[in-house]
Amino acid sequence: MSETMNWLRRLGQNRLLDVGAVLVTVLVIVYWGTILPQRWSDFDFNNYYVSGRMLLEGQNPYSTSLQEMSRSLGFRYAADLPHAGYPPSFIWLFAALAALPPRAAFGIWLAIEIGCLIVVLGLTRRLLGERLSRRGWLFVAALTITSRTVSYGLYYSQVQLFLTAVILAAYVAHRAGRHGWACLAVSAAGILKLYPLALLPWFVWSGKGTARTRACRLAGAIGLAIMVILLSGPSLWRDFLQFSLPMDTEEAIARTFHFSLPALVTNLGYWYHGFNPTPQVKEWWWFVGTATALAVIAGGYGLCLLSPRDPEAQFCVLCIAMLSGTLTMQGHYFVFLVFPLAVAATRIAARPTPGKVFCLIAIIVAVNCVDPPISPFLWRHPLLYILVSNVPLYGLFGLGLFFGRELWVRRFSAPRLP
Repeated sequence: MSETMNWLRRLGQNRLLDVGAVLVTVLVIVYWGTILPQRWSDFDFNNYYVSGRMLLEGQNPYSTSLQEMSRSLGFRYAADLPHAGYPPSFIWLFAALAALPPRAAFGIWLAIEIGCLIVVLGLTRRLLGERLSRRGWLFVAALTITSRTVSYGLYYSQVQLFLTAVILAAYVAHRAGRHGWACLAVSAAGILKLYPLALLPWFVWSGKGTARTRACRLAGAIGLAIMVILLSGPSLWRDFLQFSLPMDTEEAIARTFHFSLPALVTNLGYWYHGFNPTPQVKEWWWFVGTATALAVIAGGYGLCLLSPRDPEAQFCVLCIAMLSGTLTMQGHYFVFLVFPLAVAATRIAARPTPGKVFCLIAIIVAVNCVDPPISPFLWRHPLLYILVSNVPLYGLFGLGLFFGRELWVRRFSAPRLP
């Protein structure tokens, strides 16, 4: 055991790792510079832009096909996503960019995404403080920038970097005692993409204050959501729930780039029925998948209630539970793991063992395996293909087990952590 740890320490202290990390990071950034400008006409930027432009021109992007406007503006149109795929709040927010020419709007959106990535890394450094050395932060930054999840987020112009920055900013405010502002930030993130609302109860009750104070926080968060719904149009929200949400959930079926627990359970059910289930069977398996996901989220909250002395681990556990329970979760959603993975690395570095180090490496590798496997053998065995394709979800479970153990062992004796 000691020999293995000594070897790992010598390997970790080798400065060639620093040079390699910087070199690979620079190469990835250069690659981004050559590839990303060509993505202005493709997903998901085209969906944001065309939807926002339709709102500006008085059209309903949920009940009207995006095809005509997409082609007139030079965007690629996909028949499997004929309507706006995001809530009215986000589409109206994006409408400010949709008023600009497409290429100019894309440049601004790309700059916002990169700015959010910088914010995520900066807030991670701030939150971990002295626990994360300069060299440690170098590796956190390098692994984040070169990760498949960030590359996917930028390649497909996704909103997850923005949401991660908002949620981390909310956690910073929470740590600083500004619990009301933290709850408003989480509510704002949730009204833009729904799934961050899974974190709102924790931000409401975990902050200091009386029951009345917590009730006021909850009322403020709910009030903000109601105000946004009223301003963005209740009829649009009705159409979003009727046309867009079923389209998004149906997309998760028989797709190997969705890594949520509901998608896995539902895909297994579809496999059991030969991928040709009746409508009633479809509804049943979606119910089972959703119930399983809600049970995982509830289990995360239950563990937090039993182990109140480590708020940092609580936040990480609930981020992991949120991702596991999201109906549709593609590779770019794993950007939410930047902070939890950095926390896990600092805690393992404080008391390293070969097993913990190798497990952390395995988790990092697993959550980056977001590309569908290309294997004729697996294609001939659908069940095996489904199971192998969900390696990122298994990595998510592994990270959840790590923080669950952290909470459990600190539930009585350990001092309260940040």
